[in-house]
Amino acid sequence: MKNRNTLRRERRYVRWMWLLTLVYTLVTFLNLGTLRFPQTVWSSRQGGELVIDLGESVYVQSAWFNGNIGTGTLRLTGDDGTLYEYNQVYSEMFSWESKPLGFTTRYITLTPVEGDVRLNEVAFFDEQGVLLAASVAGWAECPLLDEQDTVPEASSYLNGMYFDEIYHARTAYEFLHGMPVYEWTHPPLGKLLIALGVTVFGMTPFGWRAMPALFGAAMLPVLFFLARRLFRREDYAFLAAALFAVDTMHFTQTRIATVDVFVVFFILLMYLFMLGWLRTDFLRAPLKKALVPLGACGVSFGLGVAAKWTGLYAGAGLAVLFFTALIRQGLRAGRDPALRSLFWKRAGVTVLFCCGFFLLIPALIYFLSYIPFYRVAAAEVGGNYGLGDALQTLLQQQESMYYYHSTLTATHLCQSAWYQWPFTAKAVWFYSSSSPETGMVSLISSFGSPAVWWLATVGTLCLAVECAFGRMRGSVTWKDGSVFLVLVGVLANFLPWTLVTRCTFQYHFFPTVPFLLLAALMLLQHLEERGEVPAWSKWAWLGIAAVFFLLLYPAASGLPMARTYAEFLEYVLPGGVLFYGAV
Repeated sequence: MKNRNTLRRERRYVRWMWLLTLVYTLVTFLNLGTLRFPQTVWSSRQGGELVIDLGESVYVQSAWFNGNIGTGTLRLTGDDGTLYEYNQVYSEMFSWESKPLGFTTRYITLTPVEGDVRLNEVAFFDEQGVLLAASVAGWAECPLLDEQDTVPEASSYLNGMYFDEIYHARTAYEFLHGMPVYEWTHPPLGKLLIALGVTVFGMTPFGWRAMPALFGAAMLPVLFFLARRLFRREDYAFLAAALFAVDTMHFTQTRIATVDVFVVFFILLMYLFMLGWLRTDFLRAPLKKALVPLGACGVSFGLGVAAKWTGLYAGAGLAVLFFTALIRQGLRAGRDPALRSLFWKRAGVTVLFCCGFFLLIPALIYFLSYIPFYRVAAAEVGGNYGLGDALQTLLQQQESMYYYHSTLTATHLCQSAWYQWPFTAKAVWFYSSSSPETGMVSLISSFGSPAVWWLATVGTLCLAVECAFGRMRGSVTWKDGSVFLVLVGVLANFLPWTLVTRCTFQYHFFPTVPFLLLAALMLLQHLEERGEVPAWSKWAWLGIAAVFFLLLYPAASGLPMARTYAEFLEYVLPGGVLFYGAV
């Protein structure tokens, strides 16, 4: 029985964890993106020429176009016959793109030239940068000019898409509108979750980033409860969650509308539930009690794979943990004929149960995640579309996805190899802007915090060495299999990348980071309990990591900073390449 002081201390750390989650949620939603964003759409196929009236003859310096999903060319003609052609490309969507005009006119005639230009809004500015009043005669609320209050003072990540949002957030919009899908290189579940945020908050930067940010915050309590079961100590569980909270990649990857955040969340759930099964007494606990966490683990596995194929890597680790535990239980039961008979009965039921929850249910989840694709395919064939056709569509998508990833030969400025990731050699440049007038720069780069990754990597290597020399065998975490689970988690999520020959990026290391943290903390706990390091050392690590997070926050969040500070981050503070020579 735990004494009152122990229970009070445990509850205190749980409260701190929820407070940490609340603070992190507030910070991550701060400046996540605007809710003021044009929602109506004008198409160049809606009736030919359109004449915009500026009220009087004025000098038009520039036009800002907020594009929707479309490609084509639109001609803008002034009163004196001056022409400007706006070419809409797929990457210029759901953001404000400034185009120079430079003519004096009262009327601007928009003439479709080719394709289907689709715009959410257009805005015109004079040479002082003042927004010009504009209207269309006979059209009280032209969808091209009806949301002028959404025009921002400046174009930035706050009011537009950046990096791979042009694929994943776009796909969420296409799902919601029953449109053919442009991006199919990852399974649909992550983009369906992004679409849920869009449904609630509209097709706005805040809307398409809301669900990734929410899942990023939810990772913290999941990691806390996983760590608490592993370490059997609330202080180390809180430390794991806190270190993950101040890791810059965790912060950056969960504030952008891409699918990586979802697969990492479900991977953590997989291992939390698998640990729940490993901690049940297979031979003595009620069988139903043992199967509940195993079933939850299988569902989490299915959700992870339906978000991104890298969930399969984590699933391979689950298989290693499951069969290793089953073999150990079999060896344990082998000494007793009664237990041996019970083991084979329970093992048979458990394996059959796993066939359902790790094969059939994940397959069903995966199949259902493609419903938006089936809807589009059914609309194309006109009603004669059944289960066989859906399976054919699913198969075609998998073949296309595999072919894309296996034959990709493209290179990228920010690409890096697997052996560079643990020491944060090259960030992935998401967004950058600068203001010559103020000397301020804005940057969003996806990179790991050196104070978290470097120490966690060294700690994990030292843990492996300690295990190799048998120095962990006397610890509780060795005896209960916690060390094995954590190292399997590291290897399952990391080793497959050593075989990948295509272009890879530092954020591919993201699923490995929580397990790297757990491994390093497991070593630290062991050293502390042996009296080889002081208890305060773990809090010193958190303090250093928190300072690094504050220092690196502008480079991870897009917060404008002085150029001299950007130079400090790039050339003085350790952490690898962030700006790629932009400062």
